[in-house]
Amino acid sequence: MKVKKFIGISLNDAVSQMKLEFGRDAVILHTKRVKSGGLLGLFGRIQYEVIGAIDPNVHRNSANLGTKTTNKKRTVMDSNPSIERVDAKISNPEATVPKTEHREPPKPMSPKLEPTKSDSSVAPEQSSWPSTIQNLFLTLVNQDINRDMAKDLIKSVLGSVSKDRWDNQAEINHQLRATVAKQLKTIEPWELEHEQKVVVLVGPTGVGKTTTIAKLAANYSLIANKRVGLITIDTYRMAAVEQLKTYADIIGVPLKVAYNIAELKDAMYDIPDRDLILIDTAGRSHLNKMQMTELKAVLKELKAETYLVISASTKDSDLRNIVNKYAEVHPDRLIVTKLDETNGYGILLLAPALAKVPIAFVTTGQSVPEDIEVADVTKMTSLVLGD
Repeated sequence: MKVKKFIGISLNDAVSQMKLEFGRDAVILHTKRVKSGGLLGLFGRIQYEVIGAIDPNVHRNSANLGTKTTNKKRTVMDSNPSIERVDAKISNPEATVPKTEHREPPKPMSPKLEPTKSDSSVAPEQSSWPSTIQNLFLTLVNQDINRDMAKDLIKSVLGSVSKDRWDNQAEINHQLRATVAKQLKTIEPWELEHEQKVVVLVGPTGVGKTTTIAKLAANYSLIANKRVGLITIDTYRMAAVEQLKTYADIIGVPLKVAYNIAELKDAMYDIPDRDLILIDTAGRSHLNKMQMTELKAVLKELKAETYLVISASTKDSDLRNIVNKYAEVHPDRLIVTKLDETNGYGILLLAPALAKVPIAFVTTGQSVPEDIEVADVTKMTSLVLGD
């Protein structure tokens, strides 16, 4: 591993130096703003420091994944054709956080996938299904769709196709796609035309709430040209406050830090002219009753939409527990993060079914602002089916 410090007049300049020397596979380990010259740190020139690293022995495939993501995603700005893209306004914001290595993109799964040892059993009622239908069922299971939901999908498909055509793979696949699309629950993004919108992001630790807030703020401020304000009450982790402050400085939006409900109200009062206020909360364990009680007390004081953030790699059993516990704060929407960290997307069906609320956004990586998308039924259907 080769590590080196790069200093530039901007983050973009420092990162460009790193990429010029190390190449596109370089990883950012740390960034900070520094002063050079001056007297005791006063009157010095502001510069930006980036510590980068490269491992010449590791081959990364980030270029391929990046191309796929760019071609397939519907971003926040894509949802409004009147908005002009101005991505250049943000000076390489991905440099504000360490960039992890991309995983290989999920490989499409054939509808005729042979059963594996772990999932080759079928229920008695399924034994009467033709082999093509049984294999389709097992394909759904292998896509991390739980067996009950997969069975219901297949039953719905078979109920829409005459029995003498069950062996018509093309017709069955077409009907399955239509059935999945119908069950996916999404909602259009905010318009922010007539009144202020206040949005609180809640969820377990480690699901990416802070980075998601930064992505939303960058999109709506720099691209949609809306007045955005940030508030964080995640004072349990000072690193989270500093991370959000870095993003706020780059994007050019105000950030308020609140340590209690009174300070939260003051923070709201200080930024009354914002079209959109995004509030970051500390990660709360759904198993910790005290933390959940604290969160309920905070949300009770706000007139806001609550967005439950969950990771795409969450296990079914954990997802059920999370949704059950967070039902106490009455979430209005879902955000599913880290789609790039899993190869099975059954959660896109199961999460809104359990929470009884739609998915508003999904995230596909750590880069700000680009790795966030408006939840799109067509694309999510393809993910669920392994296309």
